[in-house]
Amino acid sequence: MRRFILFAALAGFISLTFTSAMGDDISPSPSTSPSALDQPTPTSTPTATPTIIPYTPTYILPPMVDQEVPANLSPSLEKAPLDYPKPYADRCHTQQNLTASLAACEYGNLKSKTTVVLFGDSHALSWFPAIEKLAIAKDWKLLSLTMSSCWPADIPAWNSTTNKLMTNCTIWRKSTLAKISRIKPNLIFVSGTGGFATADSTGKVLTGDAKTQVWRAGIARTLTILKTASPRVVVLGDTPHSQYDPADCLELNKDSIAKCSTPLTKSFNTNWLTEEHNAALSLNLIWLDPTNWICTTDPCSPLFGKYLIYRDAGHLTATFAKTLEVPLWRTLSPLMQ
Repeated sequence: MRRFILFAALAGFISLTFTSAMGDDISPSPSTSPSALDQPTPTSTPTATPTIIPYTPTYILPPMVDQEVPANLSPSLEKAPLDYPKPYADRCHTQQNLTASLAACEYGNLKSKTTVVLFGDSHALSWFPAIEKLAIAKDWKLLSLTMSSCWPADIPAWNSTTNKLMTNCTIWRKSTLAKISRIKPNLIFVSGTGGFATADSTGKVLTGDAKTQVWRAGIARTLTILKTASPRVVVLGDTPHSQYDPADCLELNKDSIAKCSTPLTKSFNTNWLTEEHNAALSLNLIWLDPTNWICTTDPCSPLFGKYLIYRDAGHLTATFAKTLEVPLWRTLSPLMQ
């Protein structure tokens, strides 16, 4: 085994500040009322903004065991590139430079008094299968609000393909945040891609510290709006990446999945995870790090049991993403007590 230090935040450390401010819970018990999240949150003295301190937990990841591509791989290598979350087919995921969907984009129990929102870009949408599965199990109504390459942070979105600002991203984000504020959901999940590009008022693409400072201010504005709209906001850390398109790589290396693995240092950016963590913690929100739910070995395997993890280098297959309901709820549930 190799020990690797992940400079990111442990969601459990946030629970003390979160639960003291939030009151009622989402219980994993089957006997929980479907409208449990609708109960009024008791009035309490606001918790002081916590001091952000470096966080360095140690994950012990077992070494990856090489193997052939299993015959029962799910999804298959042929189907993986099209294994999208349901909102793609429903036209509920707004595409770059296109108008927003007019569909209701509601899932789960549409009559439930408990409303849960998923908000962000395509990496946020990768969580849809897990959150939909959780919504069905808990009898929630789920509203999916996502847009391709439109990060949740209130910053200009730069399209590196066209070398232009995505003006409709700003319009979509503002409209979507206004909608969330009107709905006042019981719970919000928000997530975004770490590899974003943005520009200043003159159209100059920002890099380094300038880019980071713009993101910090922008995500603070967005999270403040979400915190005002809902008593519970969960910031999901960006998912690890693959250095290959796994379906293509495994097609050429069916005898060795190790040839399509990704070194830990290339699967995620610890500095970025730290930024996400600090942004959430500064507002007493929950931040969950999903890294070791997805990268379970060292190096990161392209497979989780019989499941193919990625449909491309940066997005999860919907089939695998459904399995994340288990670690998501296992980690989140204690923070809701």
